[in-house]
Amino acid sequence: MKRPLYYLLCAIACTSMVSSTMPMAAVAEAIQPQAAAVQQAQADAASSDAGKAEDGPNTNATADTVEDSTATSTGTSAVNTESADGTAAATGTPAPSLRAQANPAPEAISATSQTGYAHSATASQNGVTFTVSWNDAPAGTATTFHVTQANGSSQAKARMDVPTYWDGGSQESVCDPSRPAWASYYSLGTAGHDFTFDFTASGTYRIHFYFMDNDRNDPQNDKGIYYLRTTAEVTVNDAARPSVTQILNNAVALCRQETNGSEYDMALWLHDWTLDQLEYDHSLNWCSAESGLTRHQGTCESYQRIYSKLLDAAGIANGRITGNGHTWNAVKIDDKWCQMDLTWDDTSDNWYGGLDQRHLYFGLTDELMAIAHSDHTANYQKDDYAYRSTDLSNNYFVRNGKADEWTEKCAAANANI
Repeated sequence: MKRPLYYLLCAIACTSMVSSTMPMAAVAEAIQPQAAAVQQAQADAASSDAGKAEDGPNTNATADTVEDSTATSTGTSAVNTESADGTAAATGTPAPSLRAQANPAPEAISATSQTGYAHSATASQNGVTFTVSWNDAPAGTATTFHVTQANGSSQAKARMDVPTYWDGGSQESVCDPSRPAWASYYSLGTAGHDFTFDFTASGTYRIHFYFMDNDRNDPQNDKGIYYLRTTAEVTVNDAARPSVTQILNNAVALCRQETNGSEYDMALWLHDWTLDQLEYDHSLNWCSAESGLTRHQGTCESYQRIYSKLLDAAGIANGRITGNGHTWNAVKIDDKWCQMDLTWDDTSDNWYGGLDQRHLYFGLTDELMAIAHSDHTANYQKDDYAYRSTDLSNNYFVRNGKADEWTEKCAAANANI
């Protein structure tokens, strides 16, 4: 997936040489054929992020178990008469647990009816009532949402939508709504069905539950319910589960203490701090700053969002770039734009001896980033592109002099192209 690494470094070293006469575009063009062999693998791997790359606006404490956590919940309901496609229910199939520590196989869920819930939300249509009931759960324990129906048919079914998170400074979908687990309806039967979710940060979570009860093949028993919704809101206020904004602000405060305050040093510190917070989520479910900072898992969307929020809090201009089903950051350091890909920097690979591969995508030009993400060529050639990156002065290897160590190797490699 990351085989363009060596060629990128060669390009960085060669273009940083004072004696070099090869223009940037020529270097990129020369390197491109050798990177082409990995482009398909990169595109296949990155395409799994395509559903997230065009998401809406960017909006470390692990959830330790405590007994005195506080959570409050409210419920609202709404009816939408828009038609739905009547997706077949996964009758008899337990809903997968959508907790951070997810197992490869769906987790068995009890359908035993419970009473005495602290919170509930209902929605009614055509004489059928759907109810979502739940209790507050301590940190480290998933909340169970018990969904039931009254006066419905055997076709009654429900699904839980992707939770959204809001803490006053960060609003986002916690998970990727394109994943199959979030689109599946489950039969309610007479006992109902349980869904679970673990709330890992202080703030407000909103979860929509959708219901259907229709049977076009049996008009006499068709309840005609295609799109009915109710909403559960859970507010967490727990010192053991700090909010996303609190985590970000604490990180920036520590950054100011441990750096000289320059934009370069702060951007580098925050880059490294972000990589230490999470691992890439190969299940492709978790795609938010919330998941990256409190569940320590996330896709490229998480890396990009976390870094963007940190830079915003630090007062460093930045932008969002997408391409090849992937997303990364543009960062303005000392009035010069450069490209940063934290997802691809988050590696333990050591292909080239002493090379620090965790900074290979720190401070690239547009042309160099396009070697790894070919769609980016079309991005930076647009007239309205706002993040034109042509300068390598803030590249990690150029800035610390490491590029010179690779000059001879890169010159030899380019001579053989």
